[in-house]
Amino acid sequence: MRDYIVISLGELMKEADVELIKIKDVFKKFSCQRETDLEDFLLHRAIEYQNIEYGKTFLLIDKNEISEGNIEVIAFFTIGTTALDISCLSVKQKRKIIGNLPGRDRLDYISAYLIGQLGRNDKYSKEDMPGEIILYECYNQLKMAQAIVGGKLIILECRDALCNFYESKGFSELSTASKENLHTYYKKFNF
Repeated sequence: MRDYIVISLGELMKEADVELIKIKDVFKKFSCQRETDLEDFLLHRAIEYQNIEYGKTFLLIDKNEISEGNIEVIAFFTIGTTALDISCLSVKQKRKIIGNLPGRDRLDYISAYLIGQLGRNDKYSKEDMPGEIILYECYNQLKMAQAIVGGKLIILECRDALCNFYESKGFSELSTASKENLHTYYKKFNF
């Protein structure tokens, strides 16, 4: 496995010697051919999301490359919050997802943490940076948020190829959207 550091995009943007143009040049080197939406997000929307406080992106940076004066993104994830529509769920499903929250049977929405993006650069193999490590680092950031504001659920969307991975990490499928074949998964915090 590669040695890495985790740095928030916000911290990187505050560095006096790192200009936005340099950050975008670094992002241009990120490739994920299985999920080109990740490339597009990192290059075209991550900085905007950071600036408008819509989501926070965290970069796993190759330590060996830094020692040579380069910034190489091994992987990244973006987290934010969302309102999960639970209005069409049965009372039993609401109880399973929400637990013992007072008034849960009458709720139509519940807040949740959103893993909006999570991916690895094609330059690195799963041996270089296992998906479990990327998810672990994501959980570390979510733990800090939870310690401040509370919260119980994590939500994410993924395509068919990643369903088994997320299920093996304790996520349960909530729904499948026919458009783009996206699956919505949830997991209760149990940190």
